[in-house]
Amino acid sequence: MTATHDIARAYTAFYQARRPPHVYPVEFVVRAFLGNYPRHKTDPSAYAGKTILDLGFGDGRNMPLLRNLGMTVHGVEISQEICRLAETRMARLGIDVANRVGRNCRIPFDDTFFDYVLACHACYYVDPGTRFDDNAREMARVLRPGGMLIFSAPMASGYLLDGAQDLGEGHMKIANDPYGIRKGSIVKKFDRECDIVQALAPAFDSFAIGSCRNDFWGIEEHMWIVVCRRAPSRPAGGGA
Repeated sequence: MTATHDIARAYTAFYQARRPPHVYPVEFVVRAFLGNYPRHKTDPSAYAGKTILDLGFGDGRNMPLLRNLGMTVHGVEISQEICRLAETRMARLGIDVANRVGRNCRIPFDDTFFDYVLACHACYYVDPGTRFDDNAREMARVLRPGGMLIFSAPMASGYLLDGAQDLGEGHMKIANDPYGIRKGSIVKKFDRECDIVQALAPAFDSFAIGSCRNDFWGIEEHMWIVVCRRAPSRPAGGGA
C-alpha cells in the first residue's frame, strides 16, 4: 500500500514485468503463523474456517500458506491489475481469493469482517494528508474483537529510510529506493517497541514484538515483526 498514484503505477508495472510462475511466503509470516517461541506461541489448528485479509499482498506470495492453513483469503492492493495478476496466479494453484482495490487508510470491507489481518511490508505506507493512526484505525475496524493483526514495520536503520526526510512523529519521506519504486512515498517508522504499542493502543493489546536485522547482499532490511490482538470492547483508534 503506497502513497501516490505514481507509486501505484510503478508497482503495477513492477508486478506486470515479474510474473513469477511460483511464489513463496515471507519468512516472518511463516514464523508468525506456525512458530513456537518464548514470547509468541501458535496453534495451527485454530486457523481452519477463519477469514483473513492479506493487506498489500503484492505478488500473492503469502496466500498459498494462508489457504493451506484452512483460512478464507481476501486481499487488498492499490490497483486492479495487481489484484488480477495475483488472482490469476492463485487460480493456477487452485486457490480462490477475492481481491479488492483499496488503501491502508480505506479498506473496502465491512466492520469486524476478519478474524485475522496480515500486513506484510505494507501497513506502514501512509497516504498524503493522513497519518499512520488512520491506517491503524482501519485495520482495527475490519477486525472482529479478539481478532489478530500480524504486521511488519521499518526501523530507522534499514535501507528504506537511508537519507529519508523526517516529517515528524515517525513519518518519513523516502528519498532513496534501490528498486526505483517508492521514492517520495511516506512511511511510518518505529524506534522502540513502546512506540509500536503507543501507536496501536487502545484498539489493540496482547503485543508480541520481535525484530529482524538482515543484510541481503547490501540491502540492510531492519524490521519490527508484530503480533497483537484487536482488544475487545475498545474503540477502533490508534494513538500516533
